[in-house]
Amino acid sequence: MEGIRTAACIFSFVSLLLLIVALATNYWMMDSAQRVHMGLWQACKDNNCASYGMSVSGAIHAVRAFVLMGMVAGAVSFVGLCASFSHTHIGSISIKHLAVSASFVAGFCSMIAMSTFTGVYSDVTLFFGTLFGWSFGLGWASFILFLITGLLAYYTGSSSE
Repeated sequence: MEGIRTAACIFSFVSLLLLIVALATNYWMMDSAQRVHMGLWQACKDNNCASYGMSVSGAIHAVRAFVLMGMVAGAVSFVGLCASFSHTHIGSISIKHLAVSASFVAGFCSMIAMSTFTGVYSDVTLFFGTLFGWSFGLGWASFILFLITGLLAYYTGSSSE
């Protein structure tokens, strides 16, 4: 069971890292013909980037919020999984159950964020020839990895439960 717990820790770290990179980078959408790419915080053309400020749609604010909530839940999952090697409970709370719940919450927050972005910008990609970028792909990958982390964490054994 230690191997599964170690794998869960690794998956948790990788998922969290992918979500952080997705949030921080500006390649959620790209148009290589016009050399334009955009992220959640700024848009760039020919390496000249400008921040959005508060002038973005509510959908972008929602995507940002759910990615940030997913990051917090992912961090709780990672810390809990790392702590599960030496402790089984924090007070009356099982660390295993906390890590499992946090992993699934992080995954679902990521899914909501990525689905919102997909729904808002899928028409733009069809009509204007832009493509979803690699940052967008990292966000979807983190969703899948958080779900795998939750399943791995669920199947880690604990002698005191």
